[in-house]
Amino acid sequence: MSAALECAGLTKRYGRVAALRAVNLSVAPGECVAIFGRNGAGKSTFLQITGSLIRSYEGTVAIFGADIRKASLETRRTVGFVLHDICLYSDLSVLDNLRFFARLYGVADPEARARELLERVELGHRAASTIRELSRGMKQRAAIARALVHDPRLLLLDEPFTGLDELSSQSLATMLRDFANRGGTVLMSTHDVERAYPVATRAVILERGALTYDRHTAETDLTAFRHAYWTVLFTGEPRGAGAAERPRA
Repeated sequence: MSAALECAGLTKRYGRVAALRAVNLSVAPGECVAIFGRNGAGKSTFLQITGSLIRSYEGTVAIFGADIRKASLETRRTVGFVLHDICLYSDLSVLDNLRFFARLYGVADPEARARELLERVELGHRAASTIRELSRGMKQRAAIARALVHDPRLLLLDEPFTGLDELSSQSLATMLRDFANRGGTVLMSTHDVERAYPVATRAVILERGALTYDRHTAETDLTAFRHAYWTVLFTGEPRGAGAAERPRA
């Protein structure tokens, strides 16, 4: 089976500044990978390249075996993306938004799909509410529903826990686990160790555009990972288990 994501020598420069430096990363279907790093570490750039929003870079990136530079529209539609901007129409209802995007992606029964996702993200009771009427947590859940409307196999999330209260964070974590349990693959960029690490099956750290840590979360508890992460942030160098290692199968 092809990797859900395969990056080799991925490098992105903005003038003399390297946002990403020779990143090699292979992600198997069904994994939930958290990409940790400080602001400016290259996390968002990595996701934007993976989601085909940035097309100019060095190295190769493949999704389910297809080079994204040459990938067909059908391959690109296996990806769902949630940015800081939730990409929903503020004056439309939650239901109308989901129906619109379902039609845009050619979903067979937009009405049924929209209502199914509303229930899955626990927004069925707010179907008629406009997006602007929702709380930050509800908007995030609506954005997740929008990203799932075409039944993607790979879900890319940029700082998904930002601005969420504890209840909304727990709801998001449940949705991500459910997606992975259904065979989906998740990549999320974040600096929120406390909320993201327990959800992830694998953690990587980007520091100044370079991959400095890569390990399965089952092999390292939260306390040990927190120590490794802060060591990278303060020194720029990983220490301890998982430093510059590829995860074991």
